Amino acid sequence: MRRKQSPIGTLVFATVFFASGFMGWLYFTKPMLEEARATEKWPTVQGVITASELGKSTNSEGTDMYSANVYYDYTVNDRQYSSSGITMADGSSSMKNSEVNKLKKYAEGTSVTVYYDPEFPESTVLEPGAGFWLGLLLRLPLLFCAVSILMVLRFLGQIKRLLFGR
Repeated sequence: MRRKQSPIGTLVFATVFFASGFMGWLYFTKPMLEEARATEKWPTVQGVITASELGKSTNSEGTDMYSANVYYDYTVNDRQYSSSGITMADGSSSMKNSEVNKLKKYAEGTSVTVYYDPEFPESTVLEPGAGFWLGLLLRLPLLFCAVSILMVLRFLGQIKRLLFGR
């Protein structure tokens, strides 16, 4: 036997769901997305790849994880720097081929365009912006907001039926 949901319970749950999604987006993912977008406007210099290697580790579930470890040198205002950031969201992946392809693109000795933060030249990326997957991930909390809005619309429909019948 199916238990009937309480309209008030739905409203409370939707409110908490919306607040969680909105706060997560506002205080966590929105600043990350803005920072990733800001890299597109950073000044650039030429750099050179000094080392490029495939990193391998094992996560807590025993899955092999791979990372493209790329190191490069560049000069800003007559000062030489070394860095290793490809994107704002560097990390490891279980997809070895994806990481190997990055290594092919950034082989040792390759000349690269380095995007650097003008305030902190040691902060760099080789690929500016958020990219599709990171952009999608950083917008995920907004899905919580959308679902909660649908829940509220359903709640309003239930109230309408209670007050005015079908």
